[in-house]
Amino acid sequence: MRAGPDRQASPRQPVTSPTNRALLYSTFLLTAFATAGPTVFHTDALAAQNHKGQEPSLPSGGLRTFEIVPLETVSETSSNASIADLNGDGYPDIVLVKGRHWQVPSLIFFGDGKGHFTPAPPLPSRATKSYSGSLADMTKSGHLDIVLSNDQPDPKLILLNDGKGNFTVGGTYGDPHWPTRNAAVGDLNGDGYPDIAVANRGATSYVCLNDGKLHFDCRRLEDSPSAATVAIADIDGDGANDVIYACRDSCQSLVYSNDGKGNFTQRAPWGPPHSSTRAMAVADFDGDGHLDIAACHERLGCFVYLNDGKGHFGAGIQFQKPEALPYSMIAADLNRDRRPEIVVGYVNAAGVVYFNDGTGKKYRPVRFGDGKGSIYGMAAGDLNGDGWPDVVVARSDAPSFVMVNRPIGK
Repeated sequence: MRAGPDRQASPRQPVTSPTNRALLYSTFLLTAFATAGPTVFHTDALAAQNHKGQEPSLPSGGLRTFEIVPLETVSETSSNASIADLNGDGYPDIVLVKGRHWQVPSLIFFGDGKGHFTPAPPLPSRATKSYSGSLADMTKSGHLDIVLSNDQPDPKLILLNDGKGNFTVGGTYGDPHWPTRNAAVGDLNGDGYPDIAVANRGATSYVCLNDGKLHFDCRRLEDSPSAATVAIADIDGDGANDVIYACRDSCQSLVYSNDGKGNFTQRAPWGPPHSSTRAMAVADFDGDGHLDIAACHERLGCFVYLNDGKGHFGAGIQFQKPEALPYSMIAADLNRDRRPEIVVGYVNAAGVVYFNDGTGKKYRPVRFGDGKGSIYGMAAGDLNGDGWPDVVVARSDAPSFVMVNRPIGK
């Protein structure tokens, strides 16, 4: 396959700003780059970008199929993936996060603009128990850095990018003794610097406010649920980014409302009162301008919780009955119809793309992969320059791969 730059620019106009370079269609919710305010991918704006420079013979909407291309040959404990231009050549690169409960080096693959990816120099983090590697310009340097969320006893690291894809350890955040799983990055106090929300399993979770010099003021979130998954997005539409947690261990999932200054004194429930959830995504699934929540709960199935515009959620609309154990989820508009699909990764079962019919209430499943290992994390972005988002799939106990987005029958 032939790779190209961010679909917001032509191949002769490499993208240079951190916000544009980050091809994170995986985060159809708020993304974590150092912008002056919240950055939400709205479906209308994204669709307009998608159609720039695209071939008219490729209609939007409908189902798609996916060609599986191996990213590696080894079976390690990969946990997540991110996509962005890290070396400034205008083409997307891949961060493949590894570790979980074991200390394994995370990897970067540089894209050559033709759909081929080669290993980058080793990261200075070496072998760590990492769950996620969020990409954001943490110091307003103009380059995307990596925020690694590491489980105890490893320190939680900020890896600074020199703009050419070379990284150094710039600092740490939080407490190395926290049982951290994933983390999300976004501006929580309105100062223009990305902050960090941490999901700790079986312990209190925190928000860590960044002063722009990689000094972090970490604050407890009272009564936070045991969590492995967290997102940052403006749920109630007041212009301030809120923090959304999915409960990991049979408890209530919560949205923490932000007062605009990084204080989270109000919280609201969503989902079942006693559920165990790893797989969650935030996006505007029904196109009403309000961010909704999708989640797959263990033994309960998969649901979409539609937002009433004030940050309140109903009982949920089920789109999949319980089958295999769900471990991960992203939302991305894979067929360019202005409505995000829901992509779910399972344990020892094929992954599934649930294609949105446009209402946010009904979905058609398309399975992918060989069903081996556990799909722990995913990221979506246009990796071959054809204007259609592809998906990087990070698997534990099976090789990770790329899903190349193709039309049905080709």
